Amino acid sequence: MPSPRLLVLAAGAFAIGVDGFVIAPILPELAARLDVPLAAAGQLVTVFTLVYALAAPVLATATARWDRRVVLAGTLVVFSAGNALSAIAADYPLMMASRVVAALGAALFLPTASATAVTLSPPDRMGRALALVMGGLSAAGLVGVPVGTLLAQAVGASGVFWLVTGVGLAAAAGVAVLLPPVRIPATLTLRERLALAARPRLAALLATTALAMAGAFTTITYIAPLLAEAADVTGRGLTVVMAVSGLASVVGVAVAGRAVDARGGRAVLAAAAGVLTAGALLLPVAGAAVPAAALVFVLGVAGATVAPAQQHRLMRAAPEAGTLLLSLNSSAIYLGMSAGGALGGLVVAGAGASALGAASAVLYVTALLATALVRTDAPVPGAERGQEPSRPLSVR
Repeated sequence: MPSPRLLVLAAGAFAIGVDGFVIAPILPELAARLDVPLAAAGQLVTVFTLVYALAAPVLATATARWDRRVVLAGTLVVFSAGNALSAIAADYPLMMASRVVAALGAALFLPTASATAVTLSPPDRMGRALALVMGGLSAAGLVGVPVGTLLAQAVGASGVFWLVTGVGLAAAAGVAVLLPPVRIPATLTLRERLALAARPRLAALLATTALAMAGAFTTITYIAPLLAEAADVTGRGLTVVMAVSGLASVVGVAVAGRAVDARGGRAVLAAAAGVLTAGALLLPVAGAAVPAAALVFVLGVAGATVAPAQQHRLMRAAPEAGTLLLSLNSSAIYLGMSAGGALGGLVVAGAGASALGAASAVLYVTALLATALVRTDAPVPGAERGQEPSRPLSVR
Protein backbone atom coordinates (compact mmCIF):
# COMPACT_ATOMS: atom_id res chain seq x y z
CA MET A 1 0.00 0.00 0.00
CA PRO A 2 1.52 3.37 -1.03
CA SER A 3 2.24 5.78 1.79
CA PRO A 4 -0.19 8.68 2.38
CA ARG A 5 2.67 11.07 1.59
CA LEU A 6 2.98 9.69 -1.94
CA LEU A 7 -0.77 9.46 -2.40
CA VAL A 8 -1.22 13.15 -1.65
CA LEU A 9 1.40 13.98 -4.29
CA ALA A 10 -0.55 11.83 -6.75
CA ALA A 11 -3.70 13.72 -5.76
CA GLY A 12 -2.05 17.01 -6.66
CA ALA A 13 -1.01 15.57 -10.04
CA PHE A 14 -4.61 14.41 -10.50
CA ALA A 15 -5.90 17.95 -9.92
CA ILE A 16 -3.53 19.36 -12.53
CA GLY A 17 -4.34 16.55 -14.96
CA VAL A 18 -8.08 17.12 -14.63
CA ASP A 19 -7.55 20.77 -15.54
CA GLY A 20 -5.83 19.72 -18.76
CA PHE A 21 -8.44 17.16 -19.78
CA VAL A 22 -11.68 18.98 -18.95
CA ILE A 23 -10.95 21.98 -21.18
CA ALA A 24 -11.66 20.16 -24.46
CA PRO A 25 -15.34 19.35 -23.73
CA ILE A 26 -16.11 22.95 -22.70
CA LEU A 27 -14.32 24.80 -25.51
CA PRO A 28 -17.52 25.51 -27.49
CA GLU A 29 -19.19 27.01 -24.42
CA LEU A 30 -16.09 29.06 -23.61
CA ALA A 31 -15.99 30.41 -27.17
CA ALA A 32 -19.62 31.49 -26.93
CA ARG A 33 -19.20 33.00 -23.46
CA LEU A 34 -16.13 34.97 -24.43
CA ASP A 35 -17.54 35.87 -27.87
CA VAL A 36 -14.50 34.54 -29.75
CA PRO A 37 -14.09 31.95 -32.54
CA LEU A 38 -13.56 28.34 -31.51
CA ALA A 39 -9.99 28.49 -32.80
CA ALA A 40 -9.26 31.42 -30.46
CA ALA A 41 -10.73 29.48 -27.54
CA GLY A 42 -8.40 26.63 -28.46
CA GLN A 43 -5.44 28.95 -27.90
CA LEU A 44 -6.26 28.84 -24.20
CA VAL A 45 -4.89 25.29 -24.27
CA THR A 46 -1.88 26.36 -26.35
CA VAL A 47 -0.87 29.16 -24.00
CA PHE A 48 -1.14 26.83 -21.00
CA THR A 49 1.22 24.28 -22.55
CA LEU A 50 3.73 26.90 -23.72
CA VAL A 51 3.85 28.71 -20.37
CA TYR A 52 4.25 25.35 -18.65
CA ALA A 53 7.13 24.33 -20.92
CA LEU A 54 9.00 27.62 -20.55
CA ALA A 55 8.36 28.22 -16.85
CA ALA A 56 9.11 24.76 -15.41
CA PRO A 57 12.94 24.89 -15.42
CA VAL A 58 13.07 28.57 -14.45
CA LEU A 59 10.79 28.14 -11.44
CA ALA A 60 12.51 24.91 -10.39
CA THR A 61 15.85 26.71 -10.27
CA ALA A 62 14.46 29.79 -8.51
CA THR A 63 12.91 27.71 -5.72
CA ALA A 64 15.70 25.09 -5.44
CA ARG A 65 16.54 26.00 -1.80
CA TRP A 66 12.95 26.22 -0.55
CA ASP A 67 11.19 23.68 1.62
CA ARG A 68 9.51 21.23 -0.80
CA ARG A 69 6.33 21.15 1.27
CA VAL A 70 5.98 24.93 0.99
CA VAL A 71 6.67 24.81 -2.75
CA LEU A 72 4.17 22.02 -3.39
CA ALA A 73 1.35 23.51 -1.32
CA GLY A 74 2.05 27.00 -2.69
CA THR A 75 2.02 25.92 -6.32
CA LEU A 76 -1.31 24.14 -5.86
CA VAL A 77 -2.75 27.32 -4.35
CA VAL A 78 -1.49 29.33 -7.34
CA PHE A 79 -2.90 26.72 -9.71
CA SER A 80 -6.26 26.83 -7.92
CA ALA A 81 -6.29 30.64 -8.00
CA GLY A 82 -5.81 30.51 -11.75
CA ASN A 83 -8.80 28.18 -12.12
CA ALA A 84 -10.94 30.35 -9.84
CA LEU A 85 -10.08 33.29 -12.08
CA SER A 86 -11.06 31.18 -15.11
CA ALA A 87 -14.43 30.50 -13.48
CA ILE A 88 -15.28 34.21 -13.20
CA ALA A 89 -13.49 35.57 -16.30
CA ALA A 90 -15.97 37.41 -18.51
CA ASP A 91 -13.64 38.39 -21.35
CA TYR A 92 -10.91 36.77 -23.41
CA PRO A 93 -7.86 38.67 -22.04
CA LEU A 94 -8.78 37.84 -18.43
CA MET A 95 -9.41 34.21 -19.35
CA MET A 96 -6.03 34.05 -21.09
CA ALA A 97 -4.34 35.56 -18.01
CA SER A 98 -6.05 33.00 -15.80
CA ARG A 99 -4.62 30.15 -17.86
CA VAL A 100 -1.14 31.65 -17.51
CA VAL A 101 -1.52 31.73 -13.72
CA ALA A 102 -2.76 28.14 -13.63
CA ALA A 103 0.13 27.02 -15.86
CA LEU A 104 2.71 28.65 -13.58
CA GLY A 105 1.41 26.63 -10.63
CA ALA A 106 1.24 23.39 -12.62
CA ALA A 107 4.71 23.87 -14.10
CA LEU A 108 6.40 23.84 -10.70
CA PHE A 109 4.23 21.24 -8.99
CA LEU A 110 4.77 18.16 -11.18
CA PRO A 111 8.59 18.08 -11.30
CA THR A 112 8.81 19.04 -7.62
CA ALA A 113 6.32 16.31 -6.69
CA SER A 114 8.31 13.72 -8.65
CA ALA A 115 11.61 14.75 -7.03
CA THR A 116 10.01 14.77 -3.57
CA ALA A 117 8.50 11.33 -4.14
CA VAL A 118 12.00 10.00 -4.86
CA THR A 119 13.37 11.71 -1.75
CA LEU A 120 10.71 10.08 0.42
CA SER A 121 11.21 6.58 -1.04
CA PRO A 122 13.93 3.90 -0.76
CA PRO A 123 16.23 3.71 -3.79
CA ASP A 124 14.86 0.32 -4.86
CA ARG A 125 11.34 1.77 -5.06
CA MET A 126 12.19 4.90 -7.02
CA GLY A 127 10.38 3.73 -10.14
CA ARG A 128 7.19 2.95 -8.24
CA ALA A 129 7.27 6.32 -6.50
CA LEU A 130 7.63 8.15 -9.81
CA ALA A 131 4.94 6.01 -11.41
CA LEU A 132 2.51 6.73 -8.58
CA VAL A 133 2.80 10.50 -9.10
CA MET A 134 2.36 10.07 -12.85
CA GLY A 135 -0.57 7.78 -12.07
CA GLY A 136 -2.42 10.84 -10.82
CA LEU A 137 -2.17 12.32 -14.31
CA SER A 138 -3.27 9.05 -15.91
CA ALA A 139 -6.28 8.80 -13.62
CA ALA A 140 -7.19 12.35 -14.62
CA GLY A 141 -7.06 11.29 -18.25
CA LEU A 142 -9.41 8.40 -17.52
CA VAL A 143 -12.10 10.52 -15.87
CA GLY A 144 -11.38 14.04 -17.14
CA VAL A 145 -13.18 13.99 -20.49
CA PRO A 146 -16.37 12.15 -19.43
CA VAL A 147 -16.63 14.06 -16.15
CA GLY A 148 -15.92 17.34 -17.90
CA THR A 149 -18.63 16.62 -20.47
CA LEU A 150 -21.22 15.75 -17.83
CA LEU A 151 -20.35 18.73 -15.64
CA ALA A 152 -20.41 21.11 -18.60
CA GLN A 153 -23.94 19.96 -19.32
CA ALA A 154 -25.01 20.20 -15.67
CA VAL A 155 -23.26 23.31 -14.32
CA GLY A 156 -21.54 24.92 -17.28
CA ALA A 157 -17.92 25.87 -17.85
CA SER A 158 -17.72 27.96 -14.68
CA GLY A 159 -18.82 25.01 -12.60
CA VAL A 160 -16.09 22.87 -14.15
CA PHE A 161 -13.43 25.44 -13.24
CA TRP A 162 -14.79 25.71 -9.70
CA LEU A 163 -14.56 21.93 -9.36
CA VAL A 164 -10.91 21.97 -10.44
CA THR A 165 -10.29 24.80 -7.97
CA GLY A 166 -11.75 22.72 -5.16
CA VAL A 167 -9.73 19.65 -6.05
CA GLY A 168 -6.54 21.73 -6.19
CA LEU A 169 -7.16 23.34 -2.80
CA ALA A 170 -7.98 19.97 -1.25
CA ALA A 171 -4.68 18.59 -2.58
CA ALA A 172 -2.83 21.65 -1.21
CA ALA A 173 -4.34 21.04 2.23
CA GLY A 174 -3.33 17.38 2.05
CA VAL A 175 0.25 18.32 1.18
CA ALA A 176 0.42 20.82 4.05
CA VAL A 177 -0.89 18.27 6.57
CA LEU A 178 0.67 14.98 5.44
CA LEU A 179 4.05 15.97 4.01
CA PRO A 180 6.98 16.62 6.34
CA PRO A 181 9.29 19.60 5.74
CA VAL A 182 11.76 18.51 3.04
CA ARG A 183 14.83 20.48 2.01
CA ILE A 184 17.07 19.36 -0.81
CA PRO A 185 20.56 20.89 -0.56
CA ALA A 186 21.23 23.01 -3.63
CA THR A 187 24.92 22.42 -4.24
CA LEU A 188 25.09 23.75 -7.79
CA THR A 189 24.91 27.31 -9.07
CA LEU A 190 22.44 28.21 -11.83
CA ARG A 191 25.24 28.24 -14.40
CA GLU A 192 26.45 24.80 -13.26
CA ARG A 193 22.92 23.41 -13.38
CA LEU A 194 22.31 24.64 -16.91
CA ALA A 195 25.75 23.43 -18.04
CA LEU A 196 24.99 19.99 -16.61
CA ALA A 197 21.64 19.86 -18.37
CA ALA A 198 23.37 20.72 -21.66
CA ARG A 199 25.73 17.75 -21.48
CA PRO A 200 25.27 15.45 -24.48
CA ARG A 201 23.95 12.46 -22.53
CA LEU A 202 21.36 14.47 -20.64
CA ALA A 203 20.42 16.45 -23.74
CA ALA A 204 19.85 13.13 -25.52
CA LEU A 205 17.63 11.93 -22.68
CA LEU A 206 15.50 15.06 -22.89
CA ALA A 207 15.33 14.80 -26.68
CA THR A 208 14.14 11.22 -26.31
CA THR A 209 11.24 12.39 -24.15
CA ALA A 210 10.26 15.05 -26.70
CA LEU A 211 10.45 12.59 -29.60
CA ALA A 212 8.34 9.96 -27.83
CA MET A 213 5.68 12.50 -26.85
CA ALA A 214 5.66 13.99 -30.36
CA GLY A 215 5.11 10.50 -31.74
CA ALA A 216 2.20 9.93 -29.39
CA PHE A 217 0.47 13.25 -30.00
CA THR A 218 0.90 13.15 -33.76
CA THR A 219 -1.71 10.39 -33.59
CA ILE A 220 -3.63 11.22 -30.40
CA THR A 221 -4.49 14.76 -31.48
CA TYR A 222 -6.24 13.41 -34.58
CA ILE A 223 -7.37 10.05 -33.23
CA ALA A 224 -11.03 10.76 -34.14
CA PRO A 225 -10.51 11.05 -37.92
CA LEU A 226 -7.94 8.25 -37.84
CA LEU A 227 -10.32 5.80 -36.15
CA ALA A 228 -13.20 6.89 -38.36
CA GLU A 229 -11.14 6.21 -41.48
CA ALA A 230 -9.36 3.08 -40.29
CA ALA A 231 -12.10 1.26 -38.40
CA ASP A 232 -15.35 3.21 -38.90
CA VAL A 233 -15.30 4.15 -35.21
CA THR A 234 -17.35 7.29 -34.52
CA GLY A 235 -19.78 8.72 -31.97
CA ARG A 236 -20.38 6.44 -29.00
CA GLY A 237 -17.79 3.98 -30.27
CA LEU A 238 -15.15 6.72 -30.18
CA THR A 239 -16.10 7.53 -26.58
CA VAL A 240 -15.65 3.87 -25.63
CA VAL A 241 -12.27 3.66 -27.35
CA MET A 242 -11.08 6.82 -25.60
CA ALA A 243 -12.17 5.35 -22.26
CA VAL A 244 -10.12 2.26 -23.15
CA SER A 245 -7.15 4.55 -23.81
CA GLY A 246 -7.54 6.20 -20.40
CA LEU A 247 -7.76 2.83 -18.66
CA ALA A 248 -4.67 1.68 -20.54
CA SER A 249 -2.73 4.70 -19.25
CA VAL A 250 -3.58 3.78 -15.66
CA VAL A 251 -2.51 0.18 -16.25
CA GLY A 252 0.67 1.32 -17.99
CA VAL A 253 1.77 3.55 -15.15
CA ALA A 254 1.13 0.75 -12.64
CA VAL A 255 3.21 -1.67 -14.72
CA ALA A 256 5.94 0.91 -15.34
CA GLY A 257 6.82 1.41 -11.67
CA ARG A 258 7.73 -2.20 -10.98
CA ALA A 259 9.28 -2.71 -14.42
CA VAL A 260 11.57 0.30 -14.04
CA ASP A 261 12.68 -0.79 -10.57
CA ALA A 262 13.37 -4.31 -11.83
CA ARG A 263 14.84 -3.65 -15.29
CA GLY A 264 15.89 -0.01 -15.34
CA GLY A 265 14.49 2.93 -17.25
CA ARG A 266 16.48 2.34 -20.45
CA ALA A 267 15.25 -1.23 -20.95
CA VAL A 268 11.64 -0.25 -20.26
CA LEU A 269 11.81 2.69 -22.64
CA ALA A 270 13.37 0.60 -25.42
CA ALA A 271 10.60 -2.00 -25.10
CA ALA A 272 7.93 0.70 -25.06
CA ALA A 273 9.35 2.40 -28.16
CA GLY A 274 9.30 -0.91 -30.03
CA VAL A 275 5.69 -1.62 -29.08
CA LEU A 276 4.63 1.93 -29.92
CA THR A 277 6.25 1.72 -33.35
CA ALA A 278 4.46 -1.51 -34.21
CA GLY A 279 1.14 -0.27 -32.83
CA ALA A 280 1.33 3.02 -34.71
CA LEU A 281 1.88 1.19 -38.00
CA LEU A 282 -0.97 -1.28 -37.36
CA LEU A 283 -3.63 1.16 -36.13
CA PRO A 284 -4.39 2.76 -39.53
CA VAL A 285 -5.12 -0.72 -40.95
CA ALA A 286 -7.11 -2.02 -37.96
CA GLY A 287 -10.20 -2.48 -40.12
CA ALA A 288 -12.78 -2.81 -37.31
CA ALA A 289 -13.67 -1.44 -33.89
CA VAL A 290 -12.48 -4.37 -31.76
CA PRO A 291 -8.92 -4.63 -33.14
CA ALA A 292 -8.70 -0.83 -33.12
CA ALA A 293 -9.67 -0.74 -29.43
CA ALA A 294 -7.15 -3.50 -28.67
CA LEU A 295 -4.39 -1.57 -30.42
CA VAL A 296 -5.35 1.64 -28.61
CA PHE A 297 -5.11 -0.25 -25.31
CA VAL A 298 -1.65 -1.60 -26.15
CA LEU A 299 -0.50 1.84 -27.27
CA GLY A 300 -1.88 3.40 -24.09
CA VAL A 301 -0.09 0.92 -21.82
CA ALA A 302 3.22 1.34 -23.66
CA GLY A 303 2.92 5.12 -23.88
CA ALA A 304 2.26 5.46 -20.16
CA THR A 305 5.60 3.87 -19.32
CA VAL A 306 7.62 6.56 -21.11
CA ALA A 307 7.45 9.32 -18.48
CA PRO A 308 8.36 7.18 -15.42
CA ALA A 309 11.17 5.48 -17.35
CA GLN A 310 12.63 8.79 -18.49
CA GLN A 311 12.33 10.34 -15.03
CA HIS A 312 14.14 7.35 -13.55
CA ARG A 313 16.95 7.65 -16.09
CA LEU A 314 17.41 11.36 -15.39
CA MET A 315 17.45 10.86 -11.62
CA ARG A 316 20.08 8.13 -12.01
CA ALA A 317 22.20 10.15 -14.43
CA ALA A 318 22.45 13.38 -12.42
CA PRO A 319 20.83 13.10 -8.98
CA GLU A 320 22.18 16.44 -7.74
CA ALA A 321 20.26 18.29 -10.47
CA GLY A 322 17.19 16.08 -10.22
CA THR A 323 14.54 18.75 -9.72
CA LEU A 324 15.90 20.87 -12.57
CA LEU A 325 16.14 17.90 -14.92
CA LEU A 326 12.65 16.70 -14.06
CA SER A 327 11.36 20.19 -14.81
CA LEU A 328 13.22 20.16 -18.13
CA ASN A 329 11.72 16.73 -18.79
CA SER A 330 8.26 18.20 -18.15
CA SER A 331 9.09 20.94 -20.62
CA ALA A 332 10.18 18.31 -23.13
CA ILE A 333 6.87 16.49 -22.63
CA TYR A 334 4.82 19.61 -23.38
CA LEU A 335 7.02 20.69 -26.28
CA GLY A 336 6.71 17.20 -27.74
CA MET A 337 2.94 17.35 -27.35
CA SER A 338 2.79 20.69 -29.15
CA ALA A 339 5.12 19.53 -31.92
CA GLY A 340 3.16 16.31 -32.36
CA GLY A 341 -0.13 18.16 -32.69
CA ALA A 342 1.36 20.51 -35.28
CA LEU A 343 2.92 17.65 -37.25
CA GLY A 344 -0.30 15.67 -37.13
CA GLY A 345 -2.18 18.60 -38.62
CA LEU A 346 0.30 18.82 -41.50
CA VAL A 347 0.08 15.07 -42.12
CA VAL A 348 -3.73 15.05 -42.14
CA ALA A 349 -3.84 18.05 -44.47
CA GLY A 350 -1.22 16.65 -46.83
CA ALA A 351 -1.69 12.89 -46.83
CA GLY A 352 -4.81 12.09 -44.81
CA ALA A 353 -5.39 10.53 -41.40
CA SER A 354 -4.21 7.10 -42.58
CA ALA A 355 -0.64 8.46 -42.79
CA LEU A 356 -0.55 9.42 -39.10
CA GLY A 357 0.67 6.00 -38.01
CA ALA A 358 3.71 6.12 -40.26
CA ALA A 359 4.59 9.62 -39.07
CA SER A 360 4.34 8.53 -35.43
CA ALA A 361 6.39 5.43 -36.14
CA VAL A 362 9.24 7.51 -37.57
CA LEU A 363 9.34 9.55 -34.36
CA TYR A 364 9.22 6.44 -32.17
CA VAL A 365 12.08 4.83 -34.11
CA THR A 366 14.10 8.03 -33.70
CA ALA A 367 13.40 7.93 -29.95
CA LEU A 368 14.51 4.29 -29.92
CA LEU A 369 17.77 5.23 -31.64
CA ALA A 370 18.34 8.02 -29.12
CA THR A 371 17.77 5.48 -26.34
CA ALA A 372 20.38 3.21 -27.89
CA LEU A 373 22.90 6.06 -28.04
CA VAL A 374 22.56 6.77 -24.31
CA ARG A 375 23.86 3.39 -23.29
CA THR A 376 23.87 3.72 -19.50
CA ASP A 377 21.93 5.25 -16.66
CA ALA A 378 25.10 5.65 -14.59
CA PRO A 379 25.89 9.12 -13.21
CA VAL A 380 27.12 11.69 -15.71
CA PRO A 381 30.83 12.54 -15.19
CA GLY A 382 31.12 15.64 -13.04
CA ALA A 383 27.75 14.98 -11.41
CA GLU A 384 29.01 13.55 -8.13
CA ARG A 385 29.19 16.73 -6.11
CA GLY A 386 25.61 17.07 -4.98
CA GLN A 387 22.78 14.92 -3.73
CA GLU A 388 19.55 16.16 -5.23
CA PRO A 389 17.53 14.08 -4.43
CA SER A 390 18.63 10.45 -4.82
CA ARG A 391 18.23 9.68 -1.10
CA PRO A 392 16.07 11.06 1.68
CA LEU A 393 17.88 14.22 2.71
CA SER A 394 16.69 16.86 5.14
CA VAL A 395 13.31 15.47 6.11
CA ARG A 396 12.18 16.65 9.48
